[in-house]
Amino acid sequence: MGEIKHFVWPEESVPDNRVSVCLRALREELPGRVDRIRSGVCAIDLPRGSLDYLRFGDGVKQAKRQRGRERFRRLNAAMDEWPHGEALQGLAGSGFGVRRSELRAEWRRAVLLRLEAAHSVEEEEWLIRETGELSRRFPRDQQILRFLLLARASMLSARARGDLVKEWKEKFGQPNDPLLIKTIETLRRTGRRTGPHPSAHLIPRQLPPIDRGLIGREDQLAELQGIVLRQHANSRATLIALTGMPGVGKSTLARHLAQLVEHRFPDGVLCADMRGVAGGATGAPADPEQLLDRFLADLGVRTKSSGLEGKSAALRSVLATRSVLMVLDDVADMDQVLPLLPGAGTCTVILTSRGSLSDLRARKEVCMRRIDLLDSQAATEILNDKIASVDRPRTASLVAELVELCGRLPLALVVIAKRIEGRPPDGIRALVAQLGEDRRKLDTLHLSMHDLSVRLALDCSVRALSPEARCLLWQLAIHPGPGISWSATMDLGRVGAGGDVDRAAEELVEANLVQLMFGRYVLHDLVRAYARHPADFQDGPSRMLEDATVRQFLEHQLQNVRACDRVIDKQRVLPIGEAGGVAVIDPRSEEEAMAYLDSEYEAAMRGIELAQRKNLTRYIWLLPMALVTYQWRRNRHAAAERILEDAVGAAREGGSPGDRAMVHRMLAGSQMRRGAVDVPVRHLEQAVRLSEQEGGAVGRLSLARSLHMRAIVLRRQGNLAAAEDDYRRARDMFRALRDGVGEAAALNGLGTLHHDHRRYSDALRECAEALRIFETTADVNGKANVLVTLGKIHLSRSETGEALIVYRRAIRIYRELGYWPNEASTLRCYAGVLLTTGDAPEAVKALERAAELLEVMGDEGLRDVLDQLGNLR
Repeated sequence: MGEIKHFVWPEESVPDNRVSVCLRALREELPGRVDRIRSGVCAIDLPRGSLDYLRFGDGVKQAKRQRGRERFRRLNAAMDEWPHGEALQGLAGSGFGVRRSELRAEWRRAVLLRLEAAHSVEEEEWLIRETGELSRRFPRDQQILRFLLLARASMLSARARGDLVKEWKEKFGQPNDPLLIKTIETLRRTGRRTGPHPSAHLIPRQLPPIDRGLIGREDQLAELQGIVLRQHANSRATLIALTGMPGVGKSTLARHLAQLVEHRFPDGVLCADMRGVAGGATGAPADPEQLLDRFLADLGVRTKSSGLEGKSAALRSVLATRSVLMVLDDVADMDQVLPLLPGAGTCTVILTSRGSLSDLRARKEVCMRRIDLLDSQAATEILNDKIASVDRPRTASLVAELVELCGRLPLALVVIAKRIEGRPPDGIRALVAQLGEDRRKLDTLHLSMHDLSVRLALDCSVRALSPEARCLLWQLAIHPGPGISWSATMDLGRVGAGGDVDRAAEELVEANLVQLMFGRYVLHDLVRAYARHPADFQDGPSRMLEDATVRQFLEHQLQNVRACDRVIDKQRVLPIGEAGGVAVIDPRSEEEAMAYLDSEYEAAMRGIELAQRKNLTRYIWLLPMALVTYQWRRNRHAAAERILEDAVGAAREGGSPGDRAMVHRMLAGSQMRRGAVDVPVRHLEQAVRLSEQEGGAVGRLSLARSLHMRAIVLRRQGNLAAAEDDYRRARDMFRALRDGVGEAAALNGLGTLHHDHRRYSDALRECAEALRIFETTADVNGKANVLVTLGKIHLSRSETGEALIVYRRAIRIYRELGYWPNEASTLRCYAGVLLTTGDAPEAVKALERAAELLEVMGDEGLRDVLDQLGNLR
């Protein structure tokens, strides 16, 4: 949102709602195309084919995957979509100026790519015409000058070329572009452009043919190509290391990169399969000394050196005077690859590894690139390439499912692409069903006839792990995701294979089987599917260890969520017991507790689903109970209702009557917050009956709380007499039990009833007493609730000044607590009072904050607030 304001209104201080109003107008013009703002972000979804800029970008990406004349042809088609490089004309402001510069730079890169393609296929006449026109438009551009010199090398004399360069220098100074400088030197030395010089030594050309296209890696490929070419032009050696999980496409990217730059290395290309991880399946990893023998022989070098160090020195001596490209695929570790690396000179090494090779960075200047999963667009393109264009509209939803089920992993997508080729939509639907079954997933992604298999790729990596790391990987796969914290990982290790759990986790990250993201360990879905089943996993765990792992994870979740709940809701007591064998946090404030639950919420919800699948009643009802207050504060009422419905049944097995009454109350509270009225009453009547069965002080306290909540719902039903009776009974019981928080809450309820009856003096008296009691407790949320009631009373008494004061105090408390729904509703009330006093600017600020909260929560009230803000402008 801030970026939009900076671009469109660069010189103004613009409120957020102005952006919302503009986006609302866009939604009306483009129905179904403009998303609502969420977390300050909004997207406009337009068909790619409807925009010339996107057609241009897609065309350039497609061209980058081609070679030779086909690349040149596709680049011509792409440039026709954006022939002059102009963009965002007539839009003022520094933001648009920066974006114009970025777009022009993008267009220039495509121009240079087309010039390079034309040069490679010897389109001399076209190149002469194009460079002539471009040099008139961009006379200072050194790359355009370079291609102009190359284009005219055969038709200009050495003197004419020299005069052309001299004239450019007089106008613009000495060139500093390495490629231009090298071209000038080469043309001065040779008289015209030349290819590789013949040589007396052997020139190996070992790059294997590429059997797979490259989709979705065009930008990375261009970046890496630029690095190689710049380093080579500066006569510097280059080491590029591509790392990533199995099947992510490291080798394919390395081969495409090597193919693009091999013409720059006149002394040849050396390639080797290092069998670093795959060695576990096909034999030992490649021996570096044997590879040294092979490389020296391939280069036509005889040496008397012996031993690893001697032969390594001999290879470095040879490569110091030659320009060789080396491709080393599937490197195990630094020790395997270090003896093969050149020293000084202009050689380039491209290596791939499933390990992160972090220790190599400490020894060598290396360009490390982690290769990640494809984006959804590129993944979809891989599959659509095998589907007839006429069938694509009918299969679009199926393809989208396949992309997600493959986890956007290139190897999995290539397997599925081969399997869907020629299939009708029903056949594709069958593949979706197979991939959706956890146990059939890896069988579906296995094509032995094409040597393509996700299972075999993962086998190789897992075999290389230590027993402790293999066991931990399986335990992490049992965890339902989406990520697991470091402390939970350490707890799982305590019931696993033992050893140094932290070291085992580092080993998994190093092997790129697990990714460490924002302090959480994350498994790809296919790694999880592989590790989850003993049939696919080496040394599968026992049923006892599986049960222990599940219980350890759930206990970790329960104890830590409860630790936060104790801070957020100090009144509720849950029969959880003390933590044993798990690490538990100690949040010092409600803000810290809410932040922890923000990070763990998704894992906790999946933990509840896991407990339901395993029928572990302790966690089916206690974990939702520990989570419910957080859910209320984050407007997750529907999710709270869903899991508490299952908790009601589970509590019958593991809870006392008072515990079961508490579950009914929390379920009723969740339903009430969603706007239900009748259903909550039934649950609260059940809570009253169960509380009466409990007996003793515990039963009386439970009964008081049940009566209090039933009174709230009865009031919403309009049954004010019954509500007042329940409020008074609850107040008297809380008072007898010396529960100040409960008594104050009941008094606040009575105050609302007096307000409903327009007995404002009585309402003010009850709420003043409630506020006094709350001031003596630690329950600031209850205090804020009373302040809101007081605000309504003051408004009814036409005391707007007092109403504004108490509303401000309540808003401040709700904001500190992170109680978003209550803050938003109070802000709207507060804004209404401000408007009656004529203070529209402050009302706008309050409504903007309310809109921000409603946007984050996905609340339906957002449109009303935006409409109100629009009317105030």
